[in-house]
Amino acid sequence: MSLVPSFHHALAAGLVGLICFGSAGNAGATAGDAGTVPAAADAQGASAATAPDASPAVLAAISQLQDKAFIGGFAKDDVAAALQFYSARKDPLWIDAQGFTARAKGLADEISKAEQWGLDAKSFPLPDLSQPPAGADAQGRAEVQLSLVALTYARHAKGGRVRPLSISQLLDLTPPVRDPAAVLKELETAADPAAYLVGLHPKHEQFQRLRAELVKRMGPVEAPPPVDPALLVKLPSDGATIKPGSLHPHIALLRKRLKQPAAFAGQETLYDEKLAEAVKAFQAGKGLKANGQLNNRTRTALNREGEPAAKDNQRDTQRIVVNMERWRWMPDDLGATYVINNVPEYVTRMYKDGSEIFKEKIIVGLPEWPTPSFSAEMKTIVFNPSWGVPDGIKAKELKPRLQRAGGNGFFDQLFGGGGGASIIRAYGFTPYRNGRPVDPDSVDWSTADLRQYSFIQPPGGENPLGFVKFMFPNTHDVYMHDTTQRHLFAQSRRPFSHGCIRVNDPMRFAEVILEQDKGWGRDRAAAARRSSETVTLDNHIWVHNVYLTAWVASDGDVMNFGDVYGLDNRVSQALGGRSIRPVETVADDVETASIADEEAPVQPSKKKKQGGGAAKSKPMTVPSSFGEAMSGLVAN
Repeated sequence: MSLVPSFHHALAAGLVGLICFGSAGNAGATAGDAGTVPAAADAQGASAATAPDASPAVLAAISQLQDKAFIGGFAKDDVAAALQFYSARKDPLWIDAQGFTARAKGLADEISKAEQWGLDAKSFPLPDLSQPPAGADAQGRAEVQLSLVALTYARHAKGGRVRPLSISQLLDLTPPVRDPAAVLKELETAADPAAYLVGLHPKHEQFQRLRAELVKRMGPVEAPPPVDPALLVKLPSDGATIKPGSLHPHIALLRKRLKQPAAFAGQETLYDEKLAEAVKAFQAGKGLKANGQLNNRTRTALNREGEPAAKDNQRDTQRIVVNMERWRWMPDDLGATYVINNVPEYVTRMYKDGSEIFKEKIIVGLPEWPTPSFSAEMKTIVFNPSWGVPDGIKAKELKPRLQRAGGNGFFDQLFGGGGGASIIRAYGFTPYRNGRPVDPDSVDWSTADLRQYSFIQPPGGENPLGFVKFMFPNTHDVYMHDTTQRHLFAQSRRPFSHGCIRVNDPMRFAEVILEQDKGWGRDRAAAARRSSETVTLDNHIWVHNVYLTAWVASDGDVMNFGDVYGLDNRVSQALGGRSIRPVETVADDVETASIADEEAPVQPSKKKKQGGGAAKSKPMTVPSSFGEAMSGLVAN
């Protein structure tokens, strides 16, 4: 040995003693904090001295944990845990008289496959295991290096590479990173440390499906399948819209493209009803307006489908990695019964014991008022709810309208005169101050401080929450509910709300929940709606708002969704990856309802800023009709 045991013991004891003086430790370090342990108590709980019979290799390992250059790339919490661990040990964990143990080699081999799990191999600088380290110093360095790399892997497997909120305030998630001291103890006692590390990756089915797709993409590139000749048919774009019943030379090409031969010879250019039905089916499948007319958007979609798939494999692979990382941020246990609201997909799903029992379209927040990602417990269902105007809508939309009322102004004319009071009555609001109702005519609303007032809309057909809302208390004031704007569900892209989530079939959703929770049938749920009940759930249901731009179907098909809030690039870059271009879909050409008509965009006014790269709010446009003015404000 290069150093005698007594000297190593004295050196290590002195160094451990040095870190026991100073300020409080690193208890507030984030999951991804890395760097040296300060000359304070970052190693809280470490022994004041090493084990009395510690081997020279262990003493050398402790010395390495004081080397700023060596520990600079590792998380502070991991270094502190390793120091505490080795201060109580007699012998190394990974090295014996013959060199690295079989357990150490198996562990290192698994860590070297990190890329297959969507992790970055550069984050895990393994020691050289090709030959035994010579001397106590080399043994101690290799020993502690393998432990710190294993701790880093464990941290990253549990989502601790980055802090989600540092990427965007929309990502209100806390990755389930394990305590590094517990990880070291479990590595020490595990029969197979490599299997233990693998077991730290998420067990969620979607994570496992994404991982299978990643492994497939990392393998040999398969030859593309033969192209269907029909997909090679191109339709000229001349701007003309061809309606069913018309005669047009392009119809002959359309028949070849959709494999719809004419009923009789000589009718190849006739746009008959059977061909129109085939066009409607294609339009519906692509999220286009299914009117059966051959317009430019439909031509573009038909031609685009026939183009060879010129995919950027690296880009698509990085999107898989980004979405795997999002699953790492989720709780290990989603709940026996739970709801997943996937914002970019505009879809909600409910699961029980791992099986999907409900799926429906949803409407999510505008880019100017985005729906955040978080988890919370659904506790109540409210039938025929009243609606209180949120502070943000009150400040950004109601206040300007009340200030413009009066005289011969547009709003005064639109609402029939009477100033701000007429606007309040038109919306069906009852104003309150200090919990007491206020006569709208008694207040000059053009100058009133609206922060002193609350505005409540009673239940009814005009209430923006519709007939039912689902409450899962959270700091974002986000919940799920019905809506009066049913027509918006026909759109393929549905970012139209102020952050809350609207459900296409909310009564069926309520029935499914109440059947699971209370054993109710449809009749009992309908009775609750008629009587305006507030139902408290016996068993709370976890609701997980997620932002997943890739979803793998049961058949292995990968569905990619538009990056509605522009978060893919930010996550990718935070992970050290390349930029990800937005998914190009036919939905980009969809004629969506005017956001200005349906719901005027506003900025959040909550304490926790919902930013994350969202666009700035647009100035409020003056509505052109009473209906537009109503729908622009009364929506959540």
